[in-house]
Amino acid sequence: MAQVTGSFDTYEAVGNREELAEAIYMITPEDTPLMTLLGREPVKTTHPEWQIDALATPGMNAVVEGDTWAFSEFTPTDRVGNYTQISDKKIAVTRTQEKTLKAGRKSELKRELKKKGAELKRDMEYALLQNNASVAGAAATPRELAGFAAWLETNTARGAGGADGGFNSSTGLVDAATNGTQRAFAKTDLDDVLEKAKASGGKPSVVMTSLYNKRVFSEFAGIAELRSNQNQGSKSQLTIFAGADTYVSDFGVLTIIPNLVMSTDAATARNVFVIDPDKAKVGIFDDITMHDVAKVGDAERRALTVEYTLIMRNEAAHGIVADTFGLTASS
Repeated sequence: MAQVTGSFDTYEAVGNREELAEAIYMITPEDTPLMTLLGREPVKTTHPEWQIDALATPGMNAVVEGDTWAFSEFTPTDRVGNYTQISDKKIAVTRTQEKTLKAGRKSELKRELKKKGAELKRDMEYALLQNNASVAGAAATPRELAGFAAWLETNTARGAGGADGGFNSSTGLVDAATNGTQRAFAKTDLDDVLEKAKASGGKPSVVMTSLYNKRVFSEFAGIAELRSNQNQGSKSQLTIFAGADTYVSDFGVLTIIPNLVMSTDAATARNVFVIDPDKAKVGIFDDITMHDVAKVGDAERRALTVEYTLIMRNEAAHGIVADTFGLTASS
């Protein structure tokens, strides 16, 4: 097949208009399931503290008639706390770019503000999940909140060599847990943690995992694969439900929530959380706020800030299966 002799084609043409769609397509997930699950509460200082307590171990408690009462001191409450963390996103757009005719958006500044706002929420979710020790901060050192994985020390299942972190009453800080040898996420480990949480008085209702460990969970023995016939006129199509979103355990019914942010890296994906939503909150000292930054040069500048922390009302209500392969079968 040959081109018509003397024809003028697009390869030679000068001045043909380009075609650029009037939309910008972004599929990066914005979900923040941990923050959604826990909800928020206001905090008024950069170091919010609270008290925790527990009931004494039950006993026979039998006394004689006419007993002369002897009183003993009771155990005081424990005082724990976390530090607020400041996170930010910054945007600078030149005056010329803001005024230039663009495809897919009228304002570069507004589009970037919306995008950075979503990114900031994901950074918050990431920090709240981490095995990160709390940092009090100083003039040249940022405060850092202790994440969910660092707090848990009562109801845990760890790999070989792993050790609990938790609140350190001597320093007033939360210590990070020590990572153990990674292994596959196992049903027995999950059930052990659920049993411990029940014995501690917790009422966990959610298991939060990485995407990979959600698949592993769905393959646990005893979780039936459901099948259903979908009738479509004269045809019948078999639908297989291989996933499990609810786990009926020996200690209660739990909802399984895969967290996209937990699949960000191996350090985050290695943990599986058992959560009692009533016993933790996201503490908000200063909500996401946009700041107009003083103009320097020929550009518009904005900043987004947020200051927040994790309020772990009582870590014994939750649990963790730590040191699992959370991204793949070997990582």
